[in-house]
Amino acid sequence: MATTLSVGTSAIATADPVADTSREAITDDGWQIRVSKLEENVDRVPNLAESPFTREGFVRLKAVADIAGSGHVPVDAANLTLGYQIGCQVDVSNGMTIGLSAAVGPNVSISVGGVNAGMSALAIPSLSFAPKPGTITTVPLATKQLSGAHASVTVDQVQVKVDSCLGPVSLRSYAIASTSTADADNSVAVYGDPIWL
Repeated sequence: MATTLSVGTSAIATADPVADTSREAITDDGWQIRVSKLEENVDRVPNLAESPFTREGFVRLKAVADIAGSGHVPVDAANLTLGYQIGCQVDVSNGMTIGLSAAVGPNVSISVGGVNAGMSALAIPSLSFAPKPGTITTVPLATKQLSGAHASVTVDQVQVKVDSCLGPVSLRSYAIASTSTADADNSVAVYGDPIWL
């Protein structure tokens, strides 16, 4: 039988915008890749369980990729990915089990519109992670293939919930643009400022 600890809270939601970032690079085969992380906002809310071991919030994040220049070989494939790196300070899970799979360590879940999602803008049934204390778990939210020289991906009001974590939970957003040609594979990444959930 599980022991529960209930703690009341009168905290209100707080929203923090995060500065935009962008970066560009010239590939060995002559293409100019630019990736930007834009319009990020984190809206912290009191968790529904009123647990001191759970953090909850809603995020907005946009990634943009542009390919320009006059490369000497065509681009065969290009992708844009955005997501978060999530860190938990202290694991208090004590061998917690979530759903049908056992998870030891803090549990991180991302959901879009109440349905868990990851790796693409389309919702999938479930996605969970078990980051270890002192490590960083990378959680991709969406991946988009470029069919031309420009692409963007936006997620809005995505729920971020971290369970079984005592102490600070930190988030750092990222956006990565990658290209592949017959001669070279390249990727360019940008990161947001670390923030607390």
